[in-house]
Amino acid sequence: MKYFLLILIFSSLLFFSFLGGTSVFQVAEARNAECAREMMESEEWIVPTFNGELRTDKPALEYYGMIAGYKLLGTNEGGARFFSALCGMLVVLATYWIARRHWSEKAAWWSALSMLASIHLIVQFRLATPDPYLILCHTLSIYFFYEGWYSHRWKWFALMYIFLGLGIFAKGPVGLLLPGLTYLLFMLVTKTLTWKRILEQKPWWGVLIVTAVALPWYYAVSVKTGGVWTRAFFFEHNLNRFDTGLDGHHGPFVMPVLFVLAGMLPFSVFAIRAFKETWRQRKTNSLLLMTALSTIVVIVFYAVSHTKLINYTSPAYPFLSLMVGSTIAGLSANKVTYQKLRNEIYIIVFITLVLPVAVFFFARNTPPLQGIGWIAWFLFLLPVGGVVALVLRKRSIQYGLCAIAAAFMVTTFIIFWKPFQVMDDQSPVQKYEALVSSHKEVVAYKDFDNAFAFYAEKRIPVFQQEKQLKAYLASHEDVLVLCRDRDLSYMDKIANLQCIGKHHDLFSRCSTGVYHER
Repeated sequence: MKYFLLILIFSSLLFFSFLGGTSVFQVAEARNAECAREMMESEEWIVPTFNGELRTDKPALEYYGMIAGYKLLGTNEGGARFFSALCGMLVVLATYWIARRHWSEKAAWWSALSMLASIHLIVQFRLATPDPYLILCHTLSIYFFYEGWYSHRWKWFALMYIFLGLGIFAKGPVGLLLPGLTYLLFMLVTKTLTWKRILEQKPWWGVLIVTAVALPWYYAVSVKTGGVWTRAFFFEHNLNRFDTGLDGHHGPFVMPVLFVLAGMLPFSVFAIRAFKETWRQRKTNSLLLMTALSTIVVIVFYAVSHTKLINYTSPAYPFLSLMVGSTIAGLSANKVTYQKLRNEIYIIVFITLVLPVAVFFFARNTPPLQGIGWIAWFLFLLPVGGVVALVLRKRSIQYGLCAIAAAFMVTTFIIFWKPFQVMDDQSPVQKYEALVSSHKEVVAYKDFDNAFAFYAEKRIPVFQQEKQLKAYLASHEDVLVLCRDRDLSYMDKIANLQCIGKHHDLFSRCSTGVYHER
């Protein structure tokens, strides 16, 4: 119970602290948050829109979560992200639960701790995007499948079907495809793909449950949009992304492996040892086998896909953490010496030393962060944790790894408290949000930072042709014009426009310009 309470406290602090501390400057967050706001204000519960136009990127589960967050906390950043953070906490607690149920409290502790030490995992669950909802549904559907397979009790399969339906509602076909491939592969490897085992799952009820959960909204949105949403979502945002890929998001076959290893640092350094241990126990530890197959399915699926993004592979994180947690618990139980783990320990210590330096040079060479390289000092606990781990390494591997986990968790907490907010202050959104929100006439030319729509709380007309913009300016007074592009020099040639400011967007090659009618 003590370990569970500690994990609960750590999760609460890391997922919910300073949740509304930064603007929704990320493109996906901005569009999702504004889409949910528009649905709530117009009381349109079926058709998602962004800036008044149909949004076909994602199904509505995330929007419903954000609307609930707005009702609870207000229409703000914290409200948009609240249920994403709750998803993160539930994933960590569920991972602790299944490891404790089938292995030991020590394995549960290390599995959960390896997740909480991952900075990327924490960040992933603090974003107003559909991924937190998908990861929760994906993780729980596989956990419940395993419980049903292990216990032969149908109630677990019923829960599995519910979360399969919610997974489809969260992000589409991938919510069914990835878990389904995992179930099939697991039953093949364990030689339990028999009619008796299949009938045990009552698939006829499964079809009804999944359909009842996922289909009503898909049917309703298809009817209300005349099939436009359905065609765009399934063909453009699913088949085309898998078969053709998004511009700028291609990569080699091995990239998803690197994504998972990088995303789960620092404890992903034990991944090779964990896979070796899984192979050794493949016939005696079915849960460990399931976690390995779950990780492999996600990695291979996105290795084959032409679109490669680090958030796509994040559903593998809970399963890799289970493998790592089981491995660390086994090593400590067998009193493995430091000498045997020296490679992993040295790699982790090296990472703790390199990360602050990397952040310093990244900030110095990344517009518009050049003047805030000092934020790297907020990562000072990482090398401290590395040094402590080295000091404790011969006395106790567990104490050394706890020092590493504590250093990463406290550093993550500090990052959300200050560095993220300092970086956010450099964004054009923060600099001009008040001006845009208070201005009556706001339009955009060609493109604009989508976060402005969320803060303006109104539709921002977008003109693609110069003559359209000039016609609007001629018929309206006191107009504020937003523009976003890699080169904004063409805006200086438009008569009657005065540049208020140009600022480089965060983590983007584009800049945002704000112009006012003379």
